[in-house]
Amino acid sequence: MRTTGLLLLFALFSNGMVLAGPPLASPPATSTVQVVLHIDGFNDALYGRLSAEVGRDHSIGIEYSCTWSGVVVIQFNEAPVSERGDVVTMTQNLLARAGIEKGVEFLHITVEAQQGSGKC
Repeated sequence: MRTTGLLLLFALFSNGMVLAGPPLASPPATSTVQVVLHIDGFNDALYGRLSAEVGRDHSIGIEYSCTWSGVVVIQFNEAPVSERGDVVTMTQNLLARAGIEKGVEFLHITVEAQQGSGKC
């Protein structure tokens, strides 16, 4: 009798857990990222290739560039990253698509996690 009661209780409890299912996944966290780069030999041709690649994605923008000094500031909006290493990889992939693979130095990286909907 006691065994039957325990089995019944176990069956009810385990069915309740199956019906509850896995916890709902929260939407992936996104961040606003600014990357300050120094690119050796940065010129108008490299700027043109970089801006063409950036123009393909509405969430990426060139915030500042100076061909004389080789300094470029790129901003990623709604980027699915939270770690500096992920930002470096994401930026290197962007630069590689633009044909810039050598002479890149990361001067500064800022990652700001998005909080809430962003609406007032």
